[in-house]
Amino acid sequence: MKFLERKEGTLQLINNAPKAYPGFKNYVRKKIEEEEKLLEGVLFAEDIISAMHSGYKNALAGYLRSAEESNRFIIERASLSIFVSATEEKYLELLKERQWHILVDEGYIIRAASEGIGRIKKATGRTLKLNKYSVYLMGAPVCRKHLKFQKYSMSIDELVDNLRVRVSAKCKFCHRQADYFTLAMPKASALIGLAEYITGKSTTNLMRIYANISRVIHPYGFTDLDKDKVFTLWARDFLNIISEVNNLFNLVDSSRGSSNNGKLTGKFVKNGES
Repeated sequence: MKFLERKEGTLQLINNAPKAYPGFKNYVRKKIEEEEKLLEGVLFAEDIISAMHSGYKNALAGYLRSAEESNRFIIERASLSIFVSATEEKYLELLKERQWHILVDEGYIIRAASEGIGRIKKATGRTLKLNKYSVYLMGAPVCRKHLKFQKYSMSIDELVDNLRVRVSAKCKFCHRQADYFTLAMPKASALIGLAEYITGKSTTNLMRIYANISRVIHPYGFTDLDKDKVFTLWARDFLNIISEVNNLFNLVDSSRGSSNNGKLTGKFVKNGES
């Protein structure tokens, strides 16, 4: 189907989508089954697989907004998988114990990849590979008096010992010399950018798809489209997304995106990268 190869965003093509024929629907179903096998052992695989199935069902029923929400969730979970696998398992704990939003509400946030990477450079005077120590430097520096989340913090002394770099920072709250760094929670767009930083592979197309899907969901919604056209629109985004995600995960060979430039490679799995 030539429509799938068009480069415009979903919003630009919303009125030009062809109806999906039964053979194409079966093809997409088989792609989902193939993807399930590829994702075996990947962190958050269950979430991604669930989103693929819910997206498929909603697209068949003609619910574009709900189907595209599943696509957006796939991007978010895949990016989070790469980030957590490369950094700190305490992020998993924050999710399981439903503490993530509490730190967000307290202002421990990374709004963009450049913001997080910039914080590392500010604290150390250099850029560092992201790992279970350097990720703390993307968070908030605090003194002992203002240390509120000790469980999700690491002392500067420990960071210096493990990173072998000089770390200098002022407390976020009182501007005295900081003693700890507390983890910050990346927003979705930051996660996509950080996935690029970790893997060395371009996420430009994934970010573009994510932004376009977000506009489909809000403010437009598109609740009055022919359901067979809805399936084509959703499937086009879905197939592009899994191609990009597989490239990031190194699940399949792909000519899309940049080379890894010697950075982290291998499948991202539940207990770190292989």
